[in-house]
Amino acid sequence: MNIFKSLNTNNQIILKNFSYLTLMKFFNIGVKIVLAAYLIRILGSEKYGLITWLDSVIQYFIMIVNFGFNIYAAKYIVENKDKSIKINEIVSSIFIIKGVLFIMSLLSIFLLVNFESFSAYKTFLLLLMFAGIGEVLFPVWYFQGIENLKPAVFIVFLSRIFLLVGTIVFVNSKYSLLSYIILFVISSILIGVSGVFYLFKYHKIKIVLLPANKLIRYFKESLPFFIGRFLSLVFNFGTIFFIGKFCELEQVAGFDSSLKIVMLGVIPFEMLQQAVFPTISRTKNKNILNKIVYASLIIGSFIGLITYILSDSLMLLYGGNEMLEYSSVLKFLSILSPFVALTFVLGTCSLVAFGYYKEYNFSLIFTSVIYIVILLLLFMLDKLNFWSLIYLRVFGDVLMVLIRFYFSVKRKTIILFKHN
Repeated sequence: MNIFKSLNTNNQIILKNFSYLTLMKFFNIGVKIVLAAYLIRILGSEKYGLITWLDSVIQYFIMIVNFGFNIYAAKYIVENKDKSIKINEIVSSIFIIKGVLFIMSLLSIFLLVNFESFSAYKTFLLLLMFAGIGEVLFPVWYFQGIENLKPAVFIVFLSRIFLLVGTIVFVNSKYSLLSYIILFVISSILIGVSGVFYLFKYHKIKIVLLPANKLIRYFKESLPFFIGRFLSLVFNFGTIFFIGKFCELEQVAGFDSSLKIVMLGVIPFEMLQQAVFPTISRTKNKNILNKIVYASLIIGSFIGLITYILSDSLMLLYGGNEMLEYSSVLKFLSILSPFVALTFVLGTCSLVAFGYYKEYNFSLIFTSVIYIVILLLLFMLDKLNFWSLIYLRVFGDVLMVLIRFYFSVKRKTIILFKHN
């Protein structure tokens, strides 16, 4: 008997989307890991640390360009998928707003590179910002909303193959950093252009001019998600930024390598929440949600344990002998596996899907504010160092999970004990 056909419609959709998302994410992260291992060996840990640090700066502007739409826009599409006029309005508003935000971000980079800390990397930062064109154009939120992620997987696959092959061919010495950045930007733009081409050709989407009041309405509705997501970057990419600023670029490479390995293990949970989110938004099925929460906790803990046990081997495989000294970092970061797994599920599937947007954003904002306060205290007490930043990063993730779990129980999206 075909197992897939034996599932009900909702579970079939979830399984299909989860499969495509997992395939896309594993391939995307897998290529990044292969590239990182290659670049560490070719460019050296210092230059790899530099590009990782520069990327941590650019990610703040990329978040401005995305403006929370990658979370919220999928819900728009789910709720209006059979209304072509409304879909055209939604897609047009998102592209217009993202385009304006990209131009503003690019102008901000022109100002930023005049500061002493960034002036030496002016060319690199300006080039990396153009990768934001791909963020503007690639409509992953649309594919997620219509619950058909196959095209997105195919597009990401081709672009990452281009980047991987191009890097191996053209980046072959410690002086090839600029070549890699150019290839990275081209691959990002290819993703965006391909996504828009598919959208217009096969889904007959039409860009329409919208009055300012409608654009402002979409802007305002996504603003809380943007604020929360932007602040969450403080302890995601902020940790990398502050290690690069107050420590050494080699330590940036060590932390980034360790974190990439940990995040590889929790990819299924990130993909699962993205696959389940449209279905739970539509059905409000708490039974599916509760099963996913328990599975995330158990499997995430197991993955963290395996990562801890194999930390030396994983770091040696990832970055060679140069990265082996950071296996202790990987051992400590392995604590994150179950917490990050739960963060994904409790965020979008438990809070956003059931309409508890304020609670979701509060978890991001409160955690980020606490992170910043502790960061300032460490700076004033002259305790800001490599390990204190790592401890703070882990604390931030644990705190966020606890807040989201509290609200999930309080709003009864998560049912701890069933009463007979």
